[in-house]
Amino acid sequence: MDICYRTQVGASAPGKVIIFGEHFVVYNNEAIVAAINRRCFGRAELTKNLGVRIDSNLEMDHNPYTKQHATKINAQANRELLEPLNAFCQNILKEYALEIGLQIHIKSELVVGVGLGSSAASCVMLAGILRSIIVGTARKEISSYDRKWVFENALNGEQMIHNRSSGVDCYVSTYGGLVHFAGLTGTTGTASIENQPLPLFLINTRKSHETSELVSHVKRFSNNRSKYFDELTRDASAICSSGVRAIAKGSLEEIGRLMTENHKLLREIGVSNKEIEKIIGICFRCGALGAKITGAGGGGCILVLTRLETIPALNAALNGLSLSSEAIEIANKGIIID
Repeated sequence: MDICYRTQVGASAPGKVIIFGEHFVVYNNEAIVAAINRRCFGRAELTKNLGVRIDSNLEMDHNPYTKQHATKINAQANRELLEPLNAFCQNILKEYALEIGLQIHIKSELVVGVGLGSSAASCVMLAGILRSIIVGTARKEISSYDRKWVFENALNGEQMIHNRSSGVDCYVSTYGGLVHFAGLTGTTGTASIENQPLPLFLINTRKSHETSELVSHVKRFSNNRSKYFDELTRDASAICSSGVRAIAKGSLEEIGRLMTENHKLLREIGVSNKEIEKIIGICFRCGALGAKITGAGGGGCILVLTRLETIPALNAALNGLSLSSEAIEIANKGIIID
């Protein structure tokens, strides 16, 4: 295949937080998700040696990119860590009959394995780099067709990493903003949500999780208690619908209440634990409007909606657990080519 391509290209893609609907979105339910101002960056250069070589600063321990936890930061562990991403790139190059060599360096602001969409952002970023090389354009703008290509191929990559993926992480990382996600079979109905700035904060529990294991747990729950799970799914859908209206009105109190209701559903399906509940309890005692798991659960990050004046008291209370809150903002831009 005769293709002209750029000799060097960089890209970045944002992580995400799910405000409403995680886990249930895997079952083609709706969700509200936001791209955040934390990104995964990559830069690729053509080399004389054929194949793809990736190096990165991605953390090693408890990383979802490898089937077994890496126990040491060394060259062998790094190869195992990045193997799925390498295979993802190789598959795309093979599809387009590109016999080239690429050296790719990844640098990420996203903590891995805490529910911030690190794997999706990595796949979106890499798909953006490869699309730019394949198309061979020096333009930084991304056409709607190319953006759709990036999303679809990034989703294939993420599904190599996780047992099951709803597509919501890759979608918002590709397109950016605050999104009402309608599910893979209804992406034409997926819409951006206009919103006022939301005072959102993250608390990293410092307890890692395996997304694939938690998704499998919920799958077993849905099989063993199908009627109850269907009921919870309907409740989750109603929360999303109410959430769209609350965000449009800018009603922080209502958004917070709905976040808390959403967390109760996640607790019911077994993806919370005592540590998470303890931290959420601290948030409410300090005046938070809402708090919930964001992402797979079992650890990872807690998303908090609270007014700025409550943060000093919240951080003082969290200090006893050696934790703190971190402000985040919604990122309007998705994949960026540079």
